[in-house]
Amino acid sequence: MVDLPPPSISWDDALSYFKSRGLDVLDLGTLLGAHTMGVTHCRYVHDRIYNFNDTGLPDDLMDCRFARQLAKTCPYRYAPDQPDPTVFLNPHSGGNFTFESSYYSRVLDNQAVLGIDQQFLASKDGVRIASEFAYEFDDFSRYFALAISRMGSIGVLTGSKGEIRRNCRFTNAHYPKSK
Repeated sequence: MVDLPPPSISWDDALSYFKSRGLDVLDLGTLLGAHTMGVTHCRYVHDRIYNFNDTGLPDDLMDCRFARQLAKTCPYRYAPDQPDPTVFLNPHSGGNFTFESSYYSRVLDNQAVLGIDQQFLASKDGVRIASEFAYEFDDFSRYFALAISRMGSIGVLTGSKGEIRRNCRFTNAHYPKSK
């Protein structure tokens, strides 16, 4: 079970969510750096490209060239039998799935894929964090390790309430029997 907010959450709601779990703005800003790799479905960025806040226009915080680039992967309409396309969270690293700080440079250049990533800059803390990590990969990787460790400590079950799984995809009670 994953206890993470959905990709469509706002920055303010995400910060409240993280604070309710004992994390802070630096943890959230750092953990957003995980968006340096991976993909998301177009349904989570469609409104930013085509109809932000019911304006019929792209999100005005998004670089217009980047919005056109995303639109090539995420069409306005697609056939009902077509699966929801995916887009790289960081087109710079793309399919390399490289852990790097270019995510923060892209956010600073208004080229964030998810709305929460762009909203990150709405706070002074967000701008400070993004500016630091865009140019200091060592700081980013050090803080990321700390933040992911802090997040991993949330709600840990111990003693008879927890278990060490044989396979992380299954509880031991539901582990498939080998034939």
